[in-house]
Amino acid sequence: MQVFTDIACHLATAHQGDAKDAGAVLSDRPPSLQTLVLYGQRFGGIEPHFKDYKSAAFEVLHSGLRNAQALTCLLMLLDCATLIAVMLGMLLLQAGQHTVIDWHGERGLSFLQLGLRQLAGLCYQRLPLPSLVALTQTNPPPACASQKKRTAFDSRIEFSKVIAFSY
Repeated sequence: MQVFTDIACHLATAHQGDAKDAGAVLSDRPPSLQTLVLYGQRFGGIEPHFKDYKSAAFEVLHSGLRNAQALTCLLMLLDCATLIAVMLGMLLLQAGQHTVIDWHGERGLSFLQLGLRQLAGLCYQRLPLPSLVALTQTNPPPACASQKKRTAFDSRIEFSKVIAFSY
């Protein structure tokens, strides 16, 4: 298959047993189950990032920027801001202070949202940022704002559970 007439690629499709539709991945690598597993791992981390850029935190679409270089610079700055906010959110959780900002029974806000709200509070009170420390080596449990979201998360379909693969 050719994309834009000069980029060779492969289309891999897979169908998970109880899923209504098949999944598809366009890749420069020959199709394999590993292709779908890698895509699933990448997508799980990328999709929330796009949501944060578009609506959950930064509203990039409202920036009015159309220049590629300006957008690249903005996204680099937002990545730095995201890292700082996530670190602040994790510090709150480690100190057991997240409940001051997040009133859900369990942690319902993402680390980004916790950190952004903490940052806003620090700015409002004209307090300095706390010393930032390295992120933990293990992933903490994901945030879920409701039991419905927790159930949806626990029963999500992952590409690593593909049972049929077609070339």
